[in-house]
Amino acid sequence: RRVQVLSVLGLGWATGRVVHMHYQPADSSEVHETDLHPYFIEPSAIGYATYVIGYARHAKDLRTFKVERILSAELTAESFVVPEDFDGPTLLQPAWGVMYGGKTQEVALRFVPGATRRVQESHWHPSQRLEACDDGGCILRLTISHPEEMRYWIRGWGPQVEVLAPGWLRQEMAREAREMARVYGEGQE
Repeated sequence: RRVQVLSVLGLGWATGRVVHMHYQPADSSEVHETDLHPYFIEPSAIGYATYVIGYARHAKDLRTFKVERILSAELTAESFVVPEDFDGPTLLQPAWGVMYGGKTQEVALRFVPGATRRVQESHWHPSQRLEACDDGGCILRLTISHPEEMRYWIRGWGPQVEVLAPGWLRQEMAREAREMARVYGEGQE
């Protein structure tokens, strides 16, 4: 199904044809129907997912759909033209993944010395700035729209990372760490 859906979306994008689709959001068992003008298709390393961004008729606005949640897609005879001012890469530049728009925020993450080399050897985001710490650790600073999209990546570093900013993300990660400690029976042998 995914291959068929992606083929239809790709053909719609390449030929400027509207795609009629059925979509099931992650937080609902309801299936929604819409016509989409596929402007941009973006693969994501996070979860090895693929997203399509375009004008969704039901919303009368730009929307992002995870391809894996599209249940069916059919090419229509109706055509569309991508607006001249639409630039997918520029739209996503401040995003961590595919969540765009809104105000950007600085995210500051302190990594322990044992993780520093791994952090330094990768280019995580166009906005990244690295600062060395006296103890051999480092601080990674990024300017991101929708930092909540980083939560899964931050969790993957476990105790090797500490969120310094923004404060709301630090509080959320601390709350999750406390909940995990309860799940695993903190202090029990």
